[in-house]
Amino acid sequence: MEELLQPRHPLDKHHQAQLQALEQLPESQRAEMARLFRLGNATYRYQHLADGEVTEEDYQHWLEGLPEGFRKAMEKDGFEGSKRSLALRRHALERRDMGYSAFMEAILSPEDWAFEQQQRAAAGL
Repeated sequence: MEELLQPRHPLDKHHQAQLQALEQLPESQRAEMARLFRLGNATYRYQHLADGEVTEEDYQHWLEGLPEGFRKAMEKDGFEGSKRSLALRRHALERRDMGYSAFMEAILSPEDWAFEQQQRAAAGL
C-alpha cells in the first residue's frame, strides 16, 4: 500500500489512517482513492510551506485584491483571525515565488499532475 501514497502525508497518524482506509476498500476502488489522498497530501505540504511566514504586509496586500464583500469580512476578522486562511497562505507563498502549480507539478507524478490539470480545467479554474 505504501507505494500508492507518494507523496505521503507528512504526519504519520494521517498517513497510517490513509493506509488503513485503502486496505478496507475493495481493490477496484483503491487506485482512485489513493490518487485523491496523494493530491490532498501534496496540497497539505504546499500549504504548510507558509507556516509562520504570513505577515501583516501579506495580509494588507491580499485584502487589496479581494472583492469588496469578502474584503470587509476578512477585515472584520483582522490579521490574526485571517492568517490561517488557505487563500491568504497561498497568496503569501505566491508573493515569494512559491507558486502552487509549480510546487504541485514538482511533487506529483506526471499522471497525477495531468489528472489535477484536467480537473481544474473541467471546473473552470
